[in-house]
Amino acid sequence: CKTTDGGVRGSLLWVLDHTRTPFGRRLIRKWVSQPLTDPQSISQRQDAVQEILESDSLTLISIRSLMSHLPDLERGICSIYHKKSSTQEFYLISCSLSRLGLELQALLPAIQSQINSALLRGLLLDTPDLLAPAHSFLKVLNEKAAKSGNKTELFSDLSGFPVLQERTEQIQTVLNEIQDHRKEIRMKLKAPALDYTTVSGQEFLIEVKNSLSSTVPPDWVKISCTKAVSRYHSPFLVERYKKLLQLREQLLLDCQREWTNFLEQFGEHYHTMKRAISHLATMDCLFSLAEVAKQGDYCRPEVCQSQPQIIIREGRHPAIDLLMGEHNQYVANHTELQGDGRRTMIITGPNMGGKSSYIRQVALICIMAQMGSYVPASEAQLGVLDGIYTRMGASDNIYKGRSTFMEELTEASEIISRATERSLVILDELGRGTSTHDGIAIAYATLEYFIRDVKALTLFVTHYPPLCELERVYPQQVTNYHMSFLLNEPDVAADTDEVQPEFITFLYQLTEGAAGRSYGLNVARLADIPDSILHSAARKSRELESMVNTRRYVYNIYIYYDKVLNCLQHFIWEFEGLSHSTTLHSRKIKLF
Repeated sequence: CKTTDGGVRGSLLWVLDHTRTPFGRRLIRKWVSQPLTDPQSISQRQDAVQEILESDSLTLISIRSLMSHLPDLERGICSIYHKKSSTQEFYLISCSLSRLGLELQALLPAIQSQINSALLRGLLLDTPDLLAPAHSFLKVLNEKAAKSGNKTELFSDLSGFPVLQERTEQIQTVLNEIQDHRKEIRMKLKAPALDYTTVSGQEFLIEVKNSLSSTVPPDWVKISCTKAVSRYHSPFLVERYKKLLQLREQLLLDCQREWTNFLEQFGEHYHTMKRAISHLATMDCLFSLAEVAKQGDYCRPEVCQSQPQIIIREGRHPAIDLLMGEHNQYVANHTELQGDGRRTMIITGPNMGGKSSYIRQVALICIMAQMGSYVPASEAQLGVLDGIYTRMGASDNIYKGRSTFMEELTEASEIISRATERSLVILDELGRGTSTHDGIAIAYATLEYFIRDVKALTLFVTHYPPLCELERVYPQQVTNYHMSFLLNEPDVAADTDEVQPEFITFLYQLTEGAAGRSYGLNVARLADIPDSILHSAARKSRELESMVNTRRYVYNIYIYYDKVLNCLQHFIWEFEGLSHSTTLHSRKIKLF
């Protein structure tokens, strides 16, 4: 899904991901990397996307708004299931699940009457019941304590937690005893309004002015003092306070134990909740695909199982089309591959002419169609593919000790072993990493194998003209194409013999027929190669081209005379009755 720079921008995922939830974002990534192969499932997604696109129902708008600002429910319930959840996270997740369940429950009558898509109805009608358990768990929680993480006051109703209820009652009993002990203290100190004070976490302190310290019983324990006052605990308070601290510590342990049990009880509904969240993620993805189709003026592709085929009218590259914005400058192209007919396209043309973008466009449209998405074209008829195999780019693998050419052939070998007649095979400039003759030989043999034996739908980009001869060898299966361009001859001054490289205007239009040259010097100019190097390269290019043309001319003359001599040979056999001998061969040599 990602591009070569490690970012998402410019990738298919970047085009399709308009999801609003974290779990929806993960699912759309999975859809892109794992397209469907069942035509019925593809059709169900397409029906759902079409209804979202064409419906003006407020119900769908309301459901879409429910997806906004949701926490990561999928990871949240996973954390709960593994008993790693905090009280704050649990409250947030359960509150969100409960709210979604109630709001979808309120929309059920409208869903039943207004929505026709079987997939949408199944998702929306099923979800409220799956979310129902969240309500009961949310009811027993104290919101304030849950948000603050206070587990001792977490449960608002302790009737379902007898251990906590008993421990709380024991603590309350001790507190009541300590409060009742104030009467005795007031009588001893003759201070009717005296009350306990708390300092630095020490509770139930009896504060006495230093001037009245003589009234303090000798068995009281001094806890702290200042210049003005001293603070004490009576023996009763020492004993009761110690008991209170023990009970509180025990309560914390009991609360943690009950909290773990509470999470375990919620975990019993994990698979039910996960299914509900999966429904919500699917809805989020369907809304995303509908939004993409609406913004990009896409069409609904016709996907069939009957035969492998790729027929696309006015197809566009989804990422480039989006990057170009509303300028409407993208040049759309047709594609027609038939499993029982012309199933191989050999694509030639100048460097930078759009060949690689075109073959990527075809692959991406096929992926989008099998996701259940609309596609950037005016019309599309596609067979279900069992795989898309690509060999593009050039890079070595130092870790495995593989050169660029070795890596290229390793990938090609894997494609050869895996591709079937229901696959789409894309090979971009196979054989360029070695000498010209070896490269042409490998590319020719590999492509012929795919045409003759594998019979896969194939897009083959090359700069080797000899490969275009395969159209003549397999006219029913192979078609040559090139990316069209305008050739502007350079202006050469009359008083100079300096050779100038041609200037190319790219038209980016796929056209039938093979291109004669690749015009690499034009790309060198675009890359700001110095003029002196360009002129030298242009001159050398002319020399090499002239040499090749001369050889070709001599070869053609040889072929011509060979055909003439063959005709003479047949003539002599027929009218003079001569048998095979070396005589004519010697004449043949003399004629040359």
